Amino acid sequence: MRTTQQTSARGAWSVAAALAFSLVLFASQGRAASSPDARFKKASEAYAAGEFADAVYELREIVNEGNFSPGALHNLGDAEWKVGRHGHAVLAWERALSLDPFSKNTTANLRFARQNARVDAPQLTWHERYSTALPGGWWIAIASAGLWGGVALLALPRLLGWRRADWHQGVAAALFAIFLLSGPALFGTWRRSQFGVVLEDDVPLRLTPTREAETLVKLTAGEMARIERERGEYLYVRADGDRAGWVRKADFGRVWPR
Repeated sequence: MRTTQQTSARGAWSVAAALAFSLVLFASQGRAASSPDARFKKASEAYAAGEFADAVYELREIVNEGNFSPGALHNLGDAEWKVGRHGHAVLAWERALSLDPFSKNTTANLRFARQNARVDAPQLTWHERYSTALPGGWWIAIASAGLWGGVALLALPRLLGWRRADWHQGVAAALFAIFLLSGPALFGTWRRSQFGVVLEDDVPLRLTPTREAETLVKLTAGEMARIERERGEYLYVRADGDRAGWVRKADFGRVWPR
């Protein structure tokens, strides 16, 4: 009788172990199927097959999961353009360009989109143009290296009792100069973070942040404007030509999402 109970117990444990292993395997396969690389591959296959809506879905899932990459955003813009969502395409390309300002393809796509919509590129101040020379994260790294590298070269020899060499001060001065030169770029990067893109055609620019407010002018999909403040579900934006007013958040996408 004891042998039969032991056999039954062993059988139950075997079944439980097999079920647990199956669940783990299923979960791992699910994670692999929804991984950014797998989604990117599915999006590429869908785009090549002309199934642009499916490509948009897969690429949006990659972005929504926080996996921002210039390649995924550029391809998302291409797919959005193919399905006729031109404002969303410009938003994706602007995000891609902010991460990779060296991309000639993304720059060309934005130029084509603006020519097609007959809208101008946003007017940038000199420090904003200066900041576009490198990705925003690079400027932060350069400024940090310049500041703390200079401080270290001046402070560490004294703290550690090392003999200070002439080159310490020369290199420290050069690093502080790099830090100072990166300052306008950091300010320009912060200023550019206030830009957004009109997502749909004929978006009303309203006098007040209400649905019943007077429409001052209608904005075109793909047009860029600078966010100045927000209230509830509305944003106060300023587009080129000093056109300022309130738009719904749902009709406007931040280039650098919060």
